[in-house]
Amino acid sequence: MEAPAAPDRECARPADHPVHTVTITMRIRQQLTVASPLTAAQIIGATRDAIAGRDLRASVRASLARTFEAENVVLTDSGTSALVLALRMFAKPLAPVAMPAYACVDLIAAAQRANVCVRFFDVDPQTLSPDMDSLRRVMAEGVSVVVVAHLYGFPADMPAVMKAAHDAGVPVIEDAAQHASATISARPAGSFGDVTVLSFGRGKGTTSGRGGALLTRGDSVAPAEPPCSPGAGPLAIATASWLLGRPSIYGVPASMPALHLGETVYHEATEPAGMARSAAALLDRTLLGVDKAAAGRRANAVVLRDAADQSRHVKAVRAVDGTVSGFLRFPILLHSDGADAPSLGIARGYPNALSFEPEIQDSMITSNEPLHGARELARRLVTLPTHDMVSTDDLAHLCRWLRTA
Repeated sequence: MEAPAAPDRECARPADHPVHTVTITMRIRQQLTVASPLTAAQIIGATRDAIAGRDLRASVRASLARTFEAENVVLTDSGTSALVLALRMFAKPLAPVAMPAYACVDLIAAAQRANVCVRFFDVDPQTLSPDMDSLRRVMAEGVSVVVVAHLYGFPADMPAVMKAAHDAGVPVIEDAAQHASATISARPAGSFGDVTVLSFGRGKGTTSGRGGALLTRGDSVAPAEPPCSPGAGPLAIATASWLLGRPSIYGVPASMPALHLGETVYHEATEPAGMARSAAALLDRTLLGVDKAAAGRRANAVVLRDAADQSRHVKAVRAVDGTVSGFLRFPILLHSDGADAPSLGIARGYPNALSFEPEIQDSMITSNEPLHGARELARRLVTLPTHDMVSTDDLAHLCRWLRTA
């Protein structure tokens, strides 16, 4: 909102003095921080399938199993629900689990629902991958399972994590909710853990409106898939995202505080349910476009990286050697405290290290880990948009911001 500054004091005005009205303007055009590729044709097709009663869950399971080299696929109503099921596979109530100290708050929501305790390990600010020394120390203190998360499409160093964890006799849950078609040694991120968690919510690399998946491999025994809902809620969410999620009008919903768009908000996890058939119908279509969307994000990221490399004010996060980022967003570290520019889709990262979130305090196991990397990321990390609605003009503005941030 923009308005003229108020005067310092009231002034007497002659009766015949013209009256000037103050107008308040809203910036209607605003770039999205992140967006999942979605078309009207996909929504219409999924709606027809839902009305006809078609069940495409088997097709979705087969596609995910092929892509992520999984033996079993359990479809859920959200990525958080998939993580709850994964935690219950390996950890008894109140058992300690290891989690990254910088990640989405949904991790601690899942930990709360699964009724486990948490030991946090640090994250390397330069790569967003686990600090391996910190992870080894945390595992040495005793944990039932390790959760590793890929952030903003930047893959964690899964070969190093898997070796360290298996040497310690600890299974690994790979949280690939933000994998965004990243690769590790030419294999998809999400295909390494003993089990993998995926999310298809708003703003992920692909979307079903609302949904998730738990993938198992090796000796891991998959839980039974929870009952699904026949409702059309996911399609309604997807339709609203498609209608309002475009730069030309995004300033309108972004200005509504009740929607919490662009904010990190803790939501208590519910008991896991299965993926709705309407969500599966949409996901069966959107999965077909993931590679094209990733190629577009990577092309935009090349331009942004060139500008970041020319700046003395920012440092671009770098992917771990042997990996290729899917660039769900383009993360940078500012040399001073974080700032943002909502009109350009530039946003702060997660505002706190997870160890500072109030909801986890009663379930957090005290540790000597300083978690300096997580605190640095909370203070300095900013992300720029890379999705397919970023225009050439947008890229020019983003590059100018990078050079002068």
